[in-house]
Amino acid sequence: GTAKQARDREYQAIMPLKGKILNTWEVSSDEVLASQEVHDISVAIGIDPDSDDLSQLRYGKICILADADSDGLHIA
Repeated sequence: GTAKQARDREYQAIMPLKGKILNTWEVSSDEVLASQEVHDISVAIGIDPDSDDLSQLRYGKICILADADSDGLHIA
């Protein structure tokens, strides 16, 4: 896609996701950790679910991009 082509490969990564991601504000922490999508995102950015220390994260910024079709309107 366009985002992958436009990124600076030295400093930016792309992780495509499919479907609707779990709303983590509305569920228990067990449900959050059981979500494969949330797990994959956590691993990619370096989150340790048992630690509050964010100093070892792999990225300083995270941007979430959504496509412009009608099924993504609720994201904005």
